[in-house]
Amino acid sequence: MAGRGSEGCVQMSSRPRVAFVGSGGAAKGVAHIGVIKAMEELGLRPDVFVGASAGAIAAAFLAQGVGADEMIDWMRPFWRRHDPKSALKGRHFLGLPTREQWTSAGWLTSGLLSIDRFERFLARRLPENDFRKLDRPVLVTAADVDGRGRVVFGQGYRDRVPISQAVAASCCVPLLFRPYKIGDRYFIDGEVVRTLSIDLAVEAGADLVIISNVYRPHVTRPGERSLVHSGAPAMLSQTLNVILSEKEKRGIELIHRTYPHVTILNVSADLGSLSFIDRGNSRQLLTRGYREALRVLAAAKHRGLFEVRSNVRAVGKA
Repeated sequence: MAGRGSEGCVQMSSRPRVAFVGSGGAAKGVAHIGVIKAMEELGLRPDVFVGASAGAIAAAFLAQGVGADEMIDWMRPFWRRHDPKSALKGRHFLGLPTREQWTSAGWLTSGLLSIDRFERFLARRLPENDFRKLDRPVLVTAADVDGRGRVVFGQGYRDRVPISQAVAASCCVPLLFRPYKIGDRYFIDGEVVRTLSIDLAVEAGADLVIISNVYRPHVTRPGERSLVHSGAPAMLSQTLNVILSEKEKRGIELIHRTYPHVTILNVSADLGSLSFIDRGNSRQLLTRGYREALRVLAAAKHRGLFEVRSNVRAVGKA
Protein backbone atom coordinates (compact mmCIF):
# COMPACT_ATOMS: atom_id res chain seq x y z
CA MET A 1 0.00 0.00 0.00
CA ALA A 2 1.27 3.47 -0.83
CA GLY A 3 -0.18 6.72 0.39
CA ARG A 4 -0.35 9.02 3.37
CA GLY A 5 -2.15 9.45 6.70
CA SER A 6 -5.75 10.14 7.54
CA GLU A 7 -5.75 13.68 6.11
CA GLY A 8 -5.24 12.64 2.51
CA CYS A 9 -6.44 10.25 -0.12
CA VAL A 10 -4.73 6.87 -0.45
CA GLN A 11 -3.90 5.06 -3.64
CA MET A 12 -3.96 1.31 -3.17
CA SER A 13 -2.74 -1.50 -5.37
CA SER A 14 -4.39 -4.15 -3.20
CA ARG A 15 -6.79 -4.51 -0.31
CA PRO A 16 -5.37 -2.81 2.79
CA ARG A 17 -4.66 -4.80 5.91
CA VAL A 18 -7.21 -3.44 8.38
CA ALA A 19 -6.92 -3.32 12.16
CA PHE A 20 -9.56 -2.70 14.82
CA VAL A 21 -8.26 -0.94 17.93
CA GLY A 22 -10.67 -0.56 20.87
CA SER A 23 -10.21 1.74 23.84
CA GLY A 24 -11.38 1.00 27.36
CA GLY A 25 -14.24 2.90 28.93
CA ALA A 26 -16.10 0.54 31.29
CA ALA A 27 -19.85 0.70 30.48
CA LYS A 28 -19.13 3.15 27.67
CA GLY A 29 -17.41 0.28 25.90
CA VAL A 30 -20.88 -0.76 24.69
CA ALA A 31 -20.31 1.86 21.96
CA HIS A 32 -17.70 -0.52 20.46
CA ILE A 33 -20.56 -2.85 19.53
CA GLY A 34 -22.20 -0.05 17.57
CA VAL A 35 -18.93 0.47 15.70
CA ILE A 36 -18.73 -3.27 15.01
CA LYS A 37 -22.30 -3.22 13.69
CA ALA A 38 -21.40 -0.44 11.24
CA MET A 39 -18.31 -2.34 10.07
CA GLU A 40 -20.41 -5.44 9.47
CA GLU A 41 -22.95 -3.51 7.40
CA LEU A 42 -20.13 -2.05 5.33
CA GLY A 43 -18.57 -5.46 4.83
CA LEU A 44 -15.36 -4.53 6.67
CA ARG A 45 -13.61 -7.53 8.22
CA PRO A 46 -10.47 -6.52 10.16
CA ASP A 47 -7.32 -8.59 9.97
CA VAL A 48 -5.80 -7.49 13.30
CA PHE A 49 -7.48 -6.81 16.65
CA VAL A 50 -6.03 -4.75 19.49
CA GLY A 51 -7.72 -3.70 22.72
CA ALA A 52 -7.44 -2.68 26.32
CA SER A 53 -10.12 -3.15 28.98
CA ALA A 54 -13.55 -2.90 27.29
CA GLY A 55 -11.81 -2.76 23.92
CA ALA A 56 -10.05 -6.04 24.72
CA ILE A 57 -13.42 -7.70 25.33
CA ALA A 58 -14.73 -6.45 21.97
CA ALA A 59 -11.54 -7.47 20.15
CA ALA A 60 -11.43 -10.98 21.63
CA PHE A 61 -14.99 -11.81 20.57
CA LEU A 62 -15.01 -9.95 17.24
CA ALA A 63 -11.85 -11.73 16.09
CA GLN A 64 -13.57 -15.07 16.61
CA GLY A 65 -16.62 -14.28 14.53
CA VAL A 66 -18.96 -13.20 17.32
CA GLY A 67 -21.07 -10.55 15.63
CA ALA A 68 -22.64 -7.33 16.84
CA ASP A 69 -26.14 -8.82 17.11
CA GLU A 70 -24.92 -11.54 19.47
CA MET A 71 -23.09 -8.98 21.59
CA ILE A 72 -26.20 -6.76 21.66
CA ASP A 73 -28.11 -9.77 22.96
CA TRP A 74 -25.88 -9.68 26.07
CA MET A 75 -27.45 -6.32 26.99
CA ARG A 76 -31.10 -7.20 26.54
CA PRO A 77 -33.51 -7.88 29.43
CA PHE A 78 -33.78 -11.62 30.08
CA TRP A 79 -37.27 -11.85 28.57
CA ARG A 80 -36.01 -10.49 25.21
CA ARG A 81 -32.74 -12.39 25.10
CA HIS A 82 -32.28 -15.00 22.37
CA ASP A 83 -29.71 -16.93 24.41
CA PRO A 84 -30.44 -16.69 28.16
CA LYS A 85 -26.99 -18.08 29.04
CA SER A 86 -25.12 -15.42 27.08
CA ALA A 87 -25.87 -12.39 29.24
CA LEU A 88 -23.00 -10.33 30.55
CA LYS A 89 -24.47 -9.31 33.89
CA GLY A 90 -23.30 -6.88 36.52
CA ARG A 91 -22.79 -9.75 38.97
CA HIS A 92 -19.99 -11.11 36.77
CA PHE A 93 -17.92 -8.17 37.96
CA LEU A 94 -18.80 -8.56 41.64
CA GLY A 95 -16.29 -11.24 42.51
CA LEU A 96 -15.44 -12.11 46.10
CA PRO A 97 -11.80 -12.41 47.23
CA THR A 98 -10.00 -15.56 46.18
CA ARG A 99 -8.39 -17.84 48.74
CA GLU A 100 -4.97 -16.50 47.78
CA GLN A 101 -6.12 -12.90 48.19
CA TRP A 102 -7.35 -13.65 51.71
CA THR A 103 -3.81 -14.63 52.66
CA SER A 104 -2.40 -11.16 51.91
CA ALA A 105 -3.90 -8.16 53.70
CA GLY A 106 -2.22 -5.81 51.23
CA TRP A 107 -3.56 -7.58 48.13
CA LEU A 108 -6.98 -7.93 49.77
CA THR A 109 -7.23 -4.18 50.32
CA SER A 110 -5.70 -3.18 46.95
CA GLY A 111 -9.16 -3.08 45.38
CA LEU A 112 -12.83 -3.45 46.21
CA LEU A 113 -13.62 -6.47 44.03
CA SER A 114 -12.05 -9.53 42.46
CA ILE A 115 -12.25 -9.87 38.66
CA ASP A 116 -11.86 -13.66 38.77
CA ARG A 117 -15.60 -14.21 38.35
CA PHE A 118 -15.53 -12.25 35.09
CA GLU A 119 -12.53 -14.27 33.91
CA ARG A 120 -14.52 -17.47 34.43
CA PHE A 121 -17.40 -16.02 32.40
CA LEU A 122 -15.01 -15.23 29.54
CA ALA A 123 -13.48 -18.70 29.68
CA ARG A 124 -16.97 -20.19 29.21
CA ARG A 125 -18.17 -17.82 26.50
CA LEU A 126 -15.13 -17.35 24.25
CA PRO A 127 -15.28 -19.74 21.27
CA GLU A 128 -11.51 -20.28 21.62
CA ASN A 129 -9.40 -19.40 24.67
CA ASP A 130 -5.92 -19.85 23.17
CA PHE A 131 -4.21 -17.00 21.32
CA ARG A 132 -2.11 -19.49 19.35
CA LYS A 133 -5.18 -21.14 17.79
CA LEU A 134 -6.70 -17.95 16.36
CA ASP A 135 -6.48 -17.37 12.61
CA ARG A 136 -6.26 -13.59 13.06
CA PRO A 137 -4.02 -11.92 15.67
CA VAL A 138 -5.56 -10.54 18.84
CA LEU A 139 -3.36 -8.33 21.02
CA VAL A 140 -4.44 -7.39 24.55
CA THR A 141 -2.58 -4.89 26.72
CA ALA A 142 -2.28 -4.67 30.49
CA ALA A 143 -0.03 -2.78 32.89
CA ASP A 144 2.41 -4.49 35.24
CA VAL A 145 1.77 -3.15 38.75
CA ASP A 146 5.43 -3.38 39.73
CA GLY A 147 6.70 -0.80 37.30
CA ARG A 148 7.43 -2.90 34.22
CA GLY A 149 5.14 -0.85 32.00
CA ARG A 150 2.89 -2.15 29.26
CA VAL A 151 2.57 -5.90 28.81
CA VAL A 152 1.19 -7.36 25.60
CA PHE A 153 -0.64 -10.68 25.42
CA GLY A 154 -1.18 -12.39 22.07
CA GLN A 155 0.58 -13.88 19.08
CA GLY A 156 4.23 -12.88 18.99
CA TYR A 157 4.10 -11.73 22.62
CA ARG A 158 2.87 -13.58 25.72
CA ASP A 159 0.65 -16.02 23.85
CA ARG A 160 0.60 -18.95 26.29
CA VAL A 161 -1.67 -17.07 28.68
CA PRO A 162 -5.37 -17.92 28.13
CA ILE A 163 -7.27 -15.13 26.37
CA SER A 164 -9.76 -14.95 29.24
CA GLN A 165 -6.96 -14.23 31.73
CA ALA A 166 -5.34 -11.61 29.51
CA VAL A 167 -8.65 -9.78 29.05
CA ALA A 168 -9.43 -9.98 32.77
CA ALA A 169 -6.02 -8.48 33.57
CA SER A 170 -6.61 -5.71 31.04
CA CYS A 171 -9.98 -4.88 32.66
CA CYS A 172 -8.65 -4.43 36.21
CA VAL A 173 -9.52 -0.79 36.86
CA PRO A 174 -7.20 0.33 39.68
CA LEU A 175 -8.77 0.40 43.17
CA LEU A 176 -12.07 -0.95 41.84
CA PHE A 177 -10.53 -4.39 41.16
CA ARG A 178 -7.63 -6.08 42.87
CA PRO A 179 -4.69 -6.57 40.49
CA TYR A 180 -5.02 -9.81 38.56
CA LYS A 181 -2.27 -12.37 39.02
CA ILE A 182 -0.81 -14.29 36.09
CA GLY A 183 2.17 -16.43 36.95
CA ASP A 184 4.19 -14.43 39.45
CA ARG A 185 3.19 -10.99 38.11
CA TYR A 186 0.24 -8.69 38.91
CA PHE A 187 -1.63 -6.66 36.32
CA ILE A 188 -4.10 -3.78 36.05
CA ASP A 189 -5.97 -1.95 33.28
CA GLY A 190 -3.88 -1.62 30.12
CA GLU A 191 -4.87 2.01 29.64
CA VAL A 192 -2.90 3.06 32.68
CA VAL A 193 0.16 2.97 30.41
CA ARG A 194 -1.32 3.82 27.01
CA THR A 195 -4.85 4.76 25.97
CA LEU A 196 -4.60 3.21 22.51
CA SER A 197 -1.91 0.77 21.38
CA ILE A 198 -2.05 1.70 17.72
CA ASP A 199 1.63 0.85 17.39
CA LEU A 200 0.83 -2.83 17.96
CA ALA A 201 -1.61 -2.81 15.04
CA VAL A 202 0.95 -1.15 12.78
CA GLU A 203 3.69 -3.57 13.80
CA ALA A 204 1.28 -6.42 13.00
CA GLY A 205 1.15 -5.12 9.42
CA ALA A 206 -1.93 -2.89 9.43
CA ASP A 207 -2.18 -0.27 6.67
CA LEU A 208 -5.51 1.11 7.85
CA VAL A 209 -6.44 1.36 11.54
CA ILE A 210 -10.03 1.81 12.70
CA ILE A 211 -10.05 3.22 16.22
CA SER A 212 -13.13 2.87 18.40
CA ASN A 213 -12.55 5.45 21.11
CA VAL A 214 -15.06 6.42 23.82
CA TYR A 215 -13.16 9.28 25.47
CA ARG A 216 -14.34 12.27 23.48
CA PRO A 217 -15.07 15.04 26.01
CA HIS A 218 -18.57 16.46 26.17
CA VAL A 219 -18.78 19.94 24.63
CA THR A 220 -21.63 22.04 25.99
CA ARG A 221 -23.82 23.70 23.38
CA PRO A 222 -24.75 27.40 23.40
CA GLY A 223 -27.32 27.94 26.14
CA GLU A 224 -26.60 24.58 27.79
CA ARG A 225 -25.75 24.64 31.48
CA SER A 226 -22.15 24.03 32.44
CA LEU A 227 -21.19 20.54 33.57
CA VAL A 228 -20.20 22.05 36.90
CA HIS A 229 -23.90 22.07 37.80
CA SER A 230 -24.14 18.29 37.31
CA GLY A 231 -22.10 17.44 40.38
CA ALA A 232 -19.03 15.39 41.19
CA PRO A 233 -19.77 12.35 38.98
CA ALA A 234 -20.04 14.52 35.87
CA MET A 235 -16.85 16.38 36.78
CA LEU A 236 -14.95 13.11 37.31
CA SER A 237 -16.24 11.70 34.01
CA GLN A 238 -15.31 14.83 32.07
CA THR A 239 -11.87 14.94 33.69
CA LEU A 240 -11.21 11.36 32.60
CA ASN A 241 -12.47 12.17 29.11
CA VAL A 242 -10.14 15.15 28.79
CA ILE A 243 -7.05 13.36 30.15
CA LEU A 244 -7.49 10.20 28.12
CA SER A 245 -8.54 12.06 24.98
CA GLU A 246 -5.33 14.10 25.11
CA LYS A 247 -3.28 10.91 25.58
CA GLU A 248 -5.04 9.44 22.55
CA LYS A 249 -4.33 12.52 20.41
CA ARG A 250 -0.63 12.42 21.26
CA GLY A 251 -0.54 8.73 20.40
CA ILE A 252 -2.13 9.32 16.99
CA GLU A 253 0.24 12.20 16.26
CA LEU A 254 3.21 9.97 17.09
CA ILE A 255 1.94 7.23 14.77
CA HIS A 256 1.48 9.76 11.94
CA ARG A 257 5.09 10.89 12.34
CA THR A 258 6.55 7.41 12.75
CA TYR A 259 4.42 5.59 10.17
CA PRO A 260 3.27 8.21 7.62
CA HIS A 261 1.99 5.50 5.26
CA VAL A 262 -0.63 4.29 7.78
CA THR A 263 -4.17 5.65 7.60
CA ILE A 264 -6.01 6.13 10.88
CA LEU A 265 -9.80 6.41 11.06
CA ASN A 266 -10.77 7.72 14.48
CA VAL A 267 -14.34 6.79 15.43
CA SER A 268 -15.01 8.87 18.52
CA ALA A 269 -18.72 9.36 19.18
CA ASP A 270 -20.05 12.10 21.45
CA LEU A 271 -20.41 10.08 24.66
CA GLY A 272 -19.01 12.64 27.08
CA SER A 273 -22.29 13.25 28.85
CA LEU A 274 -22.91 9.55 29.48
CA SER A 275 -21.74 7.65 32.55
CA PHE A 276 -18.83 5.22 32.68
CA ILE A 277 -20.77 2.94 35.04
CA ASP A 278 -24.46 3.13 34.06
CA ARG A 279 -25.47 0.25 31.77
CA GLY A 280 -28.88 1.87 31.46
CA ASN A 281 -27.39 4.01 28.69
CA SER A 282 -26.64 1.00 26.49
CA ARG A 283 -29.11 1.93 23.74
CA GLN A 284 -27.69 5.47 23.43
CA LEU A 285 -24.13 4.16 23.48
CA LEU A 286 -24.86 1.63 20.74
CA THR A 287 -26.67 4.17 18.59
CA ARG A 288 -24.05 6.90 18.91
CA GLY A 289 -21.18 4.51 18.25
CA TYR A 290 -22.98 3.10 15.21
CA ARG A 291 -23.86 6.48 13.68
CA GLU A 292 -20.39 7.93 14.21
CA ALA A 293 -18.79 4.83 12.69
CA LEU A 294 -21.04 5.05 9.62
CA ARG A 295 -20.13 8.73 9.22
CA VAL A 296 -16.37 8.17 9.49
CA LEU A 297 -16.21 4.96 7.51
CA ALA A 298 -18.52 6.23 4.76
CA ALA A 299 -16.31 9.29 4.30
CA ALA A 300 -13.29 6.98 4.06
CA LYS A 301 -15.09 4.85 1.50
CA HIS A 302 -15.78 7.90 -0.67
CA ARG A 303 -12.08 8.80 -0.48
CA GLY A 304 -11.30 5.39 -1.93
CA LEU A 305 -9.67 3.91 1.16
CA PHE A 306 -11.56 0.64 0.85
CA GLU A 307 -14.37 -1.03 -1.00
CA VAL A 308 -17.66 -1.86 0.68
CA ARG A 309 -20.57 -4.06 -0.21
CA SER A 310 -22.46 -2.89 -3.29
CA ASN A 311 -25.81 -3.26 -1.50
CA VAL A 312 -25.00 -0.58 1.13
CA ARG A 313 -27.28 2.38 0.52
CA ALA A 314 -27.23 6.00 1.60
CA VAL A 315 -24.22 5.46 3.80
CA GLY A 316 -22.66 8.68 2.57
CA LYS A 317 -25.50 10.59 4.25
CA ALA A 318 -24.86 9.05 7.67
